[in-house]
Amino acid sequence: MSVPCETSVKTVAPAIRAVLAKKLLDEHDLKQEEAAEFLGISQAAISKYISKVRGKALDLDEVDEIQVWAEKVAADLVSGKMSRPQLVSALCQACKLIRDKGLICPLCWQRDSALKECRHCMT
Repeated sequence: MSVPCETSVKTVAPAIRAVLAKKLLDEHDLKQEEAAEFLGISQAAISKYISKVRGKALDLDEVDEIQVWAEKVAADLVSGKMSRPQLVSALCQACKLIRDKGLICPLCWQRDSALKECRHCMT
């Protein structure tokens, strides 16, 4: 049996980091090494997010709320307004938003078809 948190760890968290990495590189003109430092991950991980080797299981490019969230988080990171503990909280908020919208439900259903009636994340 798969639970939503497992799906979040394996698919949602990488997708969120991919969105943030893209914002840091594209909108704040950071190098991969600099973005990696802000996110507490390796430059190689940033490269994989940008090339869609990682974080591709959940496409967040068209989720307006996540794009707005990522713009604010990226700006706060670059300006020094956001600490690492605050980043952790922000990542959890984004994950909750994704779960509340039911965006991970199809991913959970792929892992366990018995969860088709599950509405845990949307309650």
